[in-house]
Amino acid sequence: MDDTLLWNGANKCNSIHAEQGPDFPTVLQGWRLRREWEAHLRVFCGEWRSLSPDDPDDPYPATMNGCANQRFLIRWRSIGGAPVRFGCGTVAGNIGTIVENELSAPAVCGWAELHGCGWPLWQFVEQKNGGNLGDIAVAVQSWIASA
Repeated sequence: MDDTLLWNGANKCNSIHAEQGPDFPTVLQGWRLRREWEAHLRVFCGEWRSLSPDDPDDPYPATMNGCANQRFLIRWRSIGGAPVRFGCGTVAGNIGTIVENELSAPAVCGWAELHGCGWPLWQFVEQKNGGNLGDIAVAVQSWIASA
């Protein structure tokens, strides 16, 4: 199957998946690529983490306004292969993190299509050897609606 068909551009809701994601598209009908970047994130047990809007080099520009005006395509993997919980939701300083959708089981990689208000969320799963943190490699495309 053509990978571009998996990134449909409909952007009606957040969609998360637990497997290696398709290649990023170069074109999405009705959308213009704003930017693409890679990030690394440290995640811990019992605490949901996301990409930072305050990162000076690569801010994650989700907003509570105009959710349909932008979208994010995300691919990620656990560095070292430890499974993590993956979900999406809302991150706001005044209300905390609200998980709206979560995979049914921890995964070592995944992908997501998120609307402009959607945040990717990760949480480390405690390991039998007592490990309680891990690192995630993330690739992001940010798209904005075009005329």
